[in-house]
Parts: sequence; structure tokens; C-alpha cells
Amino acid sequence: MEDLKPRAKKSLGQNFLINQGVIERIVRLAEVGSDDTVLEIGPGRGILTRALAARAGRLIAVEKDDRLAAELKAEFADYAHVTIRPADILDCELGELVPPGSKVVANLPYNISTVVIARLCALANPAAAMVFMVQKEVAERLIARPGDPDYSSLSVLVAATHAAKPGFLVGPENFRPRPRVDSMVIRLTPLAAPIAVDETFRRVVQTAFNQRRKMLRKSWLNLPAMDKERLEHLAAQARIDLSLRPERLTPEDFRRMTDVLLAAG
Repeated sequence: MEDLKPRAKKSLGQNFLINQGVIERIVRLAEVGSDDTVLEIGPGRGILTRALAARAGRLIAVEKDDRLAAELKAEFADYAHVTIRPADILDCELGELVPPGSKVVANLPYNISTVVIARLCALANPAAAMVFMVQKEVAERLIARPGDPDYSSLSVLVAATHAAKPGFLVGPENFRPRPRVDSMVIRLTPLAAPIAVDETFRRVVQTAFNQRRKMLRKSWLNLPAMDKERLEHLAAQARIDLSLRPERLTPEDFRRMTDVLLAAG
């Protein structure tokens, strides 16, 4: 296990992974090989970075913490295939960092995990595979299916474009400082026939889940320029039962409603 320096910054959601066995399982799940270009987000003190650098053909690691980025740059200065980029991943153009056929592997800070995953899934040319360690609660939402209690707007937006596969649980004892929750490693792979995710689709999904305990005939009234009569008409065209709650709908159902809404203008 690694020592505790430098200290984690709570403001950046840093919890440093210290178990090398967990690292090896992450890399195996990602199936990283010498032909792969890999993007690592939030390398921190570099425990995962070292394992990826030993296997990948090219590695790009984006680290927001300047002090950690400087240390990693010094450590990997002689590694021609490794690039350490000091930057906030939320400010980066992800399409430039994820060329076609590349992979993403990351122990994501809890406070940005859902935003980063949603943006990566929305790329026109997605990564060939993405392996993330996230808070267990977030992982359960990512792998949830219609009817599951954890099924959410995030579940729909990810399932529209990717297949989510659970990997394994990681307990708090594997981190310094110890988080108060369990983590889970998951793998996302792009679908051969993804569902289009545009702004209207996102609005239809998120408006439904903003009031997830209400029937769709209530929640979708909050869509722009919507009234009861218009909603009944559109739902009939989309073959959507408005007495259902949003957790019963598939991504395909949401897409049909979106298409009908767009066609109606």
C-alpha cells in the first residue's frame, strides 16, 4: 500500500485507491493492450496510471490537481507514450481526448462522476470501452433496468447508447482517506444500434423523472407548451400509457415520445 502523501483535497472529491489487487482487476476488466489508446481521468497519485502505462500503447491522463499533475509529469517524463495533462476534465473537449477505438479507464471523483459519464456516453464517436469506479449508488443507477428501484434518468440516457455491465464491489478500506460509502467498478460498451440522444430526448426523460412518483400524465404536463389534451394526443401516437410512472418506460419508449413531440412542432 502507498503512503498518505500528498494529502487528498476534499474539495476535489479525492479518495486515493491504495490496493494494487483492485488495480489489476480494473485493468483486466478494461482489457487494455499494447494497441490501445487509453484516457485516464483523475489519475491522482498514479497507482492506476502505472498499471495502464505498462500495458497501453498510448496513455493520456487528465488531472485537475496541479500538484499531482506536476508529480506525475516528473515520474513519466521518460515515457514517450504517456501524456499527463493538467486540466479539469469538465473543461476539456472530450471528442479530442477519445479518438475512435480508444478506451477510458478511471477512478472517478464522486462529485463529477455522473456528469462525466453522461458526456462520454453522448459522444458521436464513443470509446470502444469504458471502465469506471464510481460510488455504488451511482453504479446501481447505471446498470438499472426498467422497473428496478434504481432506474433513473441517468439509467435511460446511458442505456440509450451503451450496455452497462457490473464489475465488482470495492470497500472503503481500499482508499485513503476512507470514503463513507462502497464503490463499484462497471464497464460500458457502445451499442451497435444506439438510440439518438438529443436535447429534446433529454428534456422528455428528465421531465418525467423530476416527478418520478407521479404518473406520466402529471409529470409530462411540465414539458414546454403542453396541456392535457395535447399530451393525450401525443402519447396515443407514441403508444405510451400515461398511467405509468417513468421507471416503467424503456429508452425506446422515451425516444418514440420524443419523435412524436418533434414531429408535432
